Amino acid sequence: MTTSILRAALIPCTFLLCHCGVPNPPRCATVPKSSRLPASTLIGHARQQWDILGNPARKSDWQVARTSYNASVAKLFDQLRCGPGDWDSRAAALGTRIAPPGDKQTNIANIDAVFPASEVDVRRINHHEITPGVGVPLVGWKETTPVGVKRPPFHLPNGFPYNLTATLDFDGSGPPTWHFSKRWLFNDCQIGKTKHTLASDWTAPNAFFWKMCDLDDLKIQNVLMPERFMEETGIYFLQPYDPEKIPLVLVHGLVSSPDAFKNIINEIAPEPWFREKYQIWLYNYPTGNPWIYSSMKFRELMREACAYARTKGDDRNLNRMVVVSHSMGGLITRSSVTDPKTVLYDTYFKSPVDQLGVSPPTRELITKATLYQPLTEPKRVVFLAVPHRGSPMANRWFAGLISNVIRLPKTLTVELLDKTVTTVADVVDGVDDKPALPTSINSLSPADKATVGLNQLALPAGIEFHSVVGDRGRNDTPRSSDGIVPYWSSSVKPVKSELIVPSNHSVPDNALAAQELKRILKLHLDEGKSSQP
Repeated sequence: MTTSILRAALIPCTFLLCHCGVPNPPRCATVPKSSRLPASTLIGHARQQWDILGNPARKSDWQVARTSYNASVAKLFDQLRCGPGDWDSRAAALGTRIAPPGDKQTNIANIDAVFPASEVDVRRINHHEITPGVGVPLVGWKETTPVGVKRPPFHLPNGFPYNLTATLDFDGSGPPTWHFSKRWLFNDCQIGKTKHTLASDWTAPNAFFWKMCDLDDLKIQNVLMPERFMEETGIYFLQPYDPEKIPLVLVHGLVSSPDAFKNIINEIAPEPWFREKYQIWLYNYPTGNPWIYSSMKFRELMREACAYARTKGDDRNLNRMVVVSHSMGGLITRSSVTDPKTVLYDTYFKSPVDQLGVSPPTRELITKATLYQPLTEPKRVVFLAVPHRGSPMANRWFAGLISNVIRLPKTLTVELLDKTVTTVADVVDGVDDKPALPTSINSLSPADKATVGLNQLALPAGIEFHSVVGDRGRNDTPRSSDGIVPYWSSSVKPVKSELIVPSNHSVPDNALAAQELKRILKLHLDEGKSSQP
């Protein structure tokens, strides 16, 4: 009775809370009053400042000139983006032109919306990361299909954010030329005989993506109704795959989405060395499923992503992959890079897999989940607040109630539970006639078979491991806890480093954890250099 009431109350509430209207990108129909100066006046003023910035002899005047130039270009951009017509016609009306697209220049005609970064609400991100420089920071938005609608592999749902910087170039003959630089890829612009850093707002595109994307709005639904969002289980690339860069794979935890890493991305994006050497992959999955099932899906999708990557060039950097995992995502990651031998299988079954009286699809599911080949691409793994030995919270009464209202996919409730567990209870070690549904909640119990089995397996050689755990600022380790996972569970050996940070379970939001990740990523680059001939 209690379970039925809880299910009836939670599911409609979460549906309403997660569908409060679809946001739209900022639009501009009329030029703001503050920007309604004559274009010729603004262009003349911007040209004067451009000349100063291009003159090495006037370096002492650069800061003032840069501020003045940026203010004029910002007003001109307001005039460029507002009003009727296409980008080229509006540029011509100002007496300017738009540079053709290229390696450095974005084709803004192919973007659905372009607007100043200053119009984005960044309050959901811990710190507003800005790089001062020449130009006006912009955000571009290219729509993709919404959550639940198929799109090309590895494409982000809802849309893709662009980090752009607008400059008006006065070098050469002809009208001044608009450049919309791909700021993630390029740091500088040339003005005359001098090179200047391009201005950038690193937080605005990140914040805007999570305003527009549905993934972070579905955290509760992903737990209670994982089958509805199974089609969004996938690997997403934040940038088009580049064989010259090392994949950094981010794996979130329970009641979460890839937005768990939005503050970490915000901290590392401003670093030129990071953007030059790394590319970000996100793993998204409904977190109501037991972690051993999500681990199986992770391996499948990673193999698809790696196969795709190998069609784009050599795999030297692919084979230097780094995985950062939070909470339950750490169990998914650890199991995926560890050879299970027969240990995981033996924790569940007493008979060989070919002797189980199950259907071929069920036998295949069991094999994929417990008797698999580990991923070989990752060479470094970072654990953030991972319950390696489970969490006592999973045994609490309220966790049991939540677990009981989770509606699992038919793959698990029919194929795995009904045909594997119920009908072959005689070959399953320690399972009664009516076993509990395997959910993410009860799979985090310290007594869970998969968790017990995983801890019988040593961390694999050939991979460097690091761990960051929270103690809520109490400085009471080893008796510490992040409020969800106690230290005796989050600490694992052997690791190359372990850092205790004053954080609750939301370790990815902690600034010290972000700094530690920067250190580890730099270390990975340095050790890679030393290992090259």
